[in-house]
Amino acid sequence: MHTLTDFYRNLTGQSSEYKSPSEQKAETSMFTDSLDILQKKIQELENRSPYRRALVKTEANSLNLRASSNIASNVVVKIPDSSIVEVIYFDEEVLVLEGEPGKWCKVRYADKEGWVWGNYVELLD
Repeated sequence: MHTLTDFYRNLTGQSSEYKSPSEQKAETSMFTDSLDILQKKIQELENRSPYRRALVKTEANSLNLRASSNIASNVVVKIPDSSIVEVIYFDEEVLVLEGEPGKWCKVRYADKEGWVWGNYVELLD
């Protein structure tokens, strides 16, 4: 006996096999378990990143932590020279700022995340 569901599945190219609620629950559980494993692996890789900490090195007294990777972006906080920041990642795009090539770097400092010019941070580990 064909149902409206079977007709819809045939129309959309989906399998017309009926799955019982217990089969659907098992499939959902397997999917959820796979997502959990993937999330744990991603966290492990992030924790092993070589860019974990960096020292702020600037000739000025502080380095601007900006809301986005743009010199015109709002300053979130000023990071004092010689402070330690946690590096989240470096942008891939090399830009020229004040005649010097470099990359923007996303960092965390004092529970705030933002962007700094990567030439002013020195990786520690």
